[in-house]
Amino acid sequence: MGSRVNSGMGAFDWGPLATKCPVCRVKDGLLVCGGCKVVHYCGAAHQADHRPTHKSACVAIKKTRAKLEQEEATLRANPGDNFSMPADVFNNGVGEFWGILDTRDYMRARFAAADALLQVQTVSAVEKALAHFTDMLRLCRSDNLSVRDIVPGLLLRLGREQECYDFIKWWATIDDEDHYNGDYDWGDNKLPYLDLRGEDAFEAIDKVATGSLSHVVILTLLKLRLILDLERFENGLNEWDRPLGSLVQKRLRSRNRFAISTKELQNQYQKLLRIVHNRNPHFWEMLVNDETPVMPQVYSRGSVEEAHVALYQCLSAWEESEDAIIMLDADTVQLVTRPAPSPDIGDGDGDSLWAGLENLKITKPQSATEYAFPFIFQAPIPTIGPADLFPPTRIGPNQIVRFVCRTDPSMALAYADGACLNNGQPEPRGGWAVVLAPPANGGVLSGRLEDSQDNAATSNRAELRAAVAALRLRNWEGLGLKRIVIATDSTYIVNGATKWAKTWVTNGWKTRAGADAKNKDLWELLLSEVGKCKDNGLRVDLWSIGRALNSDADAAAKQAASTEVTSITESLPSDVISNTDPYILALCFDFEELFDDSFKRLASKLTAKAKMVRATTPNAALAQLKQQPLPSIILVGDGAITREKKVRERVIELLRDGVTVVLAGFFSSMVSEGQFNRLFAEIGLPWVRGSYTREDVSLRRDVVGSRLASRLPSSHSQKALFAKNVAPSAAWYAMDSGQAAFAFAKVGAGHLGYIGDVNGVESSDTVVLAMCGLLG
Repeated sequence: MGSRVNSGMGAFDWGPLATKCPVCRVKDGLLVCGGCKVVHYCGAAHQADHRPTHKSACVAIKKTRAKLEQEEATLRANPGDNFSMPADVFNNGVGEFWGILDTRDYMRARFAAADALLQVQTVSAVEKALAHFTDMLRLCRSDNLSVRDIVPGLLLRLGREQECYDFIKWWATIDDEDHYNGDYDWGDNKLPYLDLRGEDAFEAIDKVATGSLSHVVILTLLKLRLILDLERFENGLNEWDRPLGSLVQKRLRSRNRFAISTKELQNQYQKLLRIVHNRNPHFWEMLVNDETPVMPQVYSRGSVEEAHVALYQCLSAWEESEDAIIMLDADTVQLVTRPAPSPDIGDGDGDSLWAGLENLKITKPQSATEYAFPFIFQAPIPTIGPADLFPPTRIGPNQIVRFVCRTDPSMALAYADGACLNNGQPEPRGGWAVVLAPPANGGVLSGRLEDSQDNAATSNRAELRAAVAALRLRNWEGLGLKRIVIATDSTYIVNGATKWAKTWVTNGWKTRAGADAKNKDLWELLLSEVGKCKDNGLRVDLWSIGRALNSDADAAAKQAASTEVTSITESLPSDVISNTDPYILALCFDFEELFDDSFKRLASKLTAKAKMVRATTPNAALAQLKQQPLPSIILVGDGAITREKKVRERVIELLRDGVTVVLAGFFSSMVSEGQFNRLFAEIGLPWVRGSYTREDVSLRRDVVGSRLASRLPSSHSQKALFAKNVAPSAAWYAMDSGQAAFAFAKVGAGHLGYIGDVNGVESSDTVVLAMCGLLG
């Protein structure tokens, strides 16, 4: 332990960087750690207590400092060669380091020493790291190690806002058309270098927001801090850990204190949010979701890896700026890419699984004028197979996996197959299957062929049923597709749809010989679906493939032949699992034990009616969400889904593909406004966070239908987080103002339920069961 010091840090006697004992928070009479020399303690006892936490960083700082000292001694002892290496390089090679090969080990060692210091969150550590980096820029003007991307965040962490802005502006403008216009000579030490002082940080951003991603991210934070400071001054808010920033203090003392309004700064800030998002769409989400940055070896512009680099460089500055991330969380909801609307896809209106179900079944024959006939698909190379021409590819607003053509991204393929057990024998049982994506991506749909009084199950009927399912159970146009290819090993389907059916329709469903065309009901259904696709600008092709190329669909169809019958509808979940019992996947990552205590009653009711599997980690959830059978219901028990991107994307994909998702448990009480609004925006709903209050709400009987209304509580009185902008047809229980405490909406082919009750009262259990279809 070193000598005793007082903090004496003035402006830094606040916030995370304040010089204080990390154990007891005492600020005076501190002793500095003799190893790292950047952490202070009130005494030896608390240093010993803190040792397990501090050891790793302390050792790293000592090792990298020793390595730097070794490299510096080696470099200073180098006599030079009068050619590529000058003598006394620290005086004669200033500005040209790194370009001089013998200096590179020293520069790498100095970068490592500075980086190790930043593992410690103290003002001393940040100041020493900044001193390293700024001197490295002096030694190497061209900055081959991208030190310039780290410096602005460190300046802001130290409250040096003016220097931060000057630094960002210099790098953004030195080579623009008003200065050197791309001709700045980085090797000329006579040219001005980092010489801007006192630039107007309140000015427009047009010429300043052109630097690296990290620079624009820190510029955004600087503008936000100015906004928060001005609002605090205008509103007289004094209870803040952070004092007013130096720039706002200076502006308030100046004559032009009202030269710029908070509204103008807000406009600049909003514009910067979009600039960063357009530059890298991953960054803001990583920041608000508190992701841990992982430094990659290489990265490209706009990539996830670039976002990790920027997060590593900027995260601490954001975390140490009070309320900044909270504000950002709410303000970046507007940047969420919402799914494109489509007439064939749920848009958040209520479409109850229980109200009017019979009307959703399409069983009536269509008139001949509504029919259309598919085309025969011709592969560009006769020997190419579907797997080579249509690899798994992410498409659409939610980036779901489908088989997309290599040469035409507007064309996708689905494998279809049918099977019949006891075909041509007593008690035949048919099954159908459609493979939209690899089974690992949850792309297999299957079901039993419906029984018919007029037609016994056959392989041909099962094949027809699969083709109908491929067109009906998915919103192809909503994925931006213009052409769908159904790959089938049934020549009956290919020849019948492209050749024979034209004759049948013309002859009133008679063959050339005058006999009744077999399977008229399913042929009418198929040609009707092709007609709907045509009306929506979607061309349908049939590709005749060998049975060996259709193995996934074949296996799923055979398995489905032994399941219960599932009717084709436009609203029911279409991912049919082989198990006849409902299968619930409960996601509970953050508060598993608390969930067990608070929602034990609900869990008991659910498990009495369905198989329920719980996933308590993101990896476990992803494993369950990608293997067969897929869950028919996903119960979200807390707010972790808003932070776990991969899980969230998969859940939304399954939701739109037909699964029922219910947000219950701690979800409503554990998400911020930004997390709440962002999730529903990603789903494609306009719902936003509403009031958090205790309110009496009544059941809207006309929404749920008379059958369900008789089984649900007529009213609720509990504290709830309400949702705004819910369509009236989706609001089960709502205030007079329209804010909903319980909502249930159709989204794609699936349904989304929201439980706003934050206390888990017993009457809410009944609503959850109803949304899961388990009340009966």
